[in-house]
Amino acid sequence: MANFKKLAKNYEHIGLLALQELVRKNSVYDATTIAPDAPYGAGVKSALDFVAKLGEDYGFQVDRCNGYATEISFGEGEGPLIGIYAHSDVVPVSGKWDHPPFGADIVGEGKNAKMIGRGTSDDKGPLIAALMALKLLKDNGMIQGYLVRLVTGGDEERGSSCLNYYFHELKKPDSDYGFTPDADFPLIFAEKGITHASASKKMNLSPILAIDGGVVSNAVCDKVVITLPKDAKLKAALAKDVPGSSYDEAGEIAIVTFRGKSAHGSMPQNGENAALKAFAYLGDFYHINELARLALTLSDPNGRGFGGYSESPNFGVAKDSTYNYGIVKYGSDGVLHLSIDFRYGEAGNPEKNLAAFSEKTGFAVKVDSQLPVLFFDKKSPLVSTLMKSYRHMTHRFFDKPMAIGGGTYAKEAKNCVAYGSAFPGHRGDIHSPNEYIYLSDFYAQIAIYADAIHALGKLKK
Repeated sequence: MANFKKLAKNYEHIGLLALQELVRKNSVYDATTIAPDAPYGAGVKSALDFVAKLGEDYGFQVDRCNGYATEISFGEGEGPLIGIYAHSDVVPVSGKWDHPPFGADIVGEGKNAKMIGRGTSDDKGPLIAALMALKLLKDNGMIQGYLVRLVTGGDEERGSSCLNYYFHELKKPDSDYGFTPDADFPLIFAEKGITHASASKKMNLSPILAIDGGVVSNAVCDKVVITLPKDAKLKAALAKDVPGSSYDEAGEIAIVTFRGKSAHGSMPQNGENAALKAFAYLGDFYHINELARLALTLSDPNGRGFGGYSESPNFGVAKDSTYNYGIVKYGSDGVLHLSIDFRYGEAGNPEKNLAAFSEKTGFAVKVDSQLPVLFFDKKSPLVSTLMKSYRHMTHRFFDKPMAIGGGTYAKEAKNCVAYGSAFPGHRGDIHSPNEYIYLSDFYAQIAIYADAIHALGKLKK
């Protein structure tokens, strides 16, 4: 049997250089630079093109998929089609970074060495690790009798329209077995359902003139800017009561900033929502009772404040429903807008739970998108094969498959589960400032994915 750990060492250096170059590309969706061959903007196109060029240089077949994704493939025969689905787009930068978010700085030494940068863990590091695994297998003549396709999309963070285009517009075939390296090791056998919705309500928030908070619906709002008439009493009170807030004046207008803590939208309990913080404080300070009540109603990230809580035992530690309000807007029309990222297990009922939200708060709610709950049999050939590779490569024999609140490409690609790339205890701080990946983890991923792809290739269709 091939020694994948030993073979992987030959790909660590070129993988590291490729990852640095990819992380340095600001691949946030940019509507201002959309073009016919760049449906998600110039930054995402640059990242997808870079991966395509790597694939071409390494001797793979490459399809640029009209700018929606990059497909790298190799192999032939009667065996199964193995699909690997990663993404090149990243969420916008927010919060305070200690290193440039697109600098790909390497800090620390030995086992503590890590690369800092947006996308290092989500999902550029795992993408490059999978590509290096493919190169390893190809270079050593181990892709025989089966076909492998590595697909990197450009719109995972906004709803995965990239894979929708890949499968439904380009009519690409479904894989027989597949994985997405975009979650946690050892493996994710279940993912919560995800409903994205928009909520709005006409409200008199005087003296507040405008509210602007958050950047994406699937991340906790870590900064909100409030515009209102200048107020010396508020200025003094904020300095005393709200550490980290700021108060600035422009003529007769005050610009107040509340800060929180970002976190992934599937785990709002790990962050601090700056908008809700502002609602509570300003609602109390200016006696805006409706705003203060709203802050209290939405303060529980599991939805208990409005009767939207559900508990799904099959999801273990992720059993609780979660609600994240990532984007908040209010302006001259007097309408407060909230984005809702609602995640739930088998006991969740989106229609019923969002109706409870609407009834309690008085907000009109419009569903923007929905992804279903995902479950895989732990004894299936796909899950058991991937778990065997993980345990063989890591010797972590007691790690068990997990259920999570996050949503991955596994919901878009059939016969696919999330497999890595975060190891237990190394979360990577995805969607947060100073996102990172340990270099030792990155190198280990190459060996694990090589072993896993090779093993899946031996299965029957």
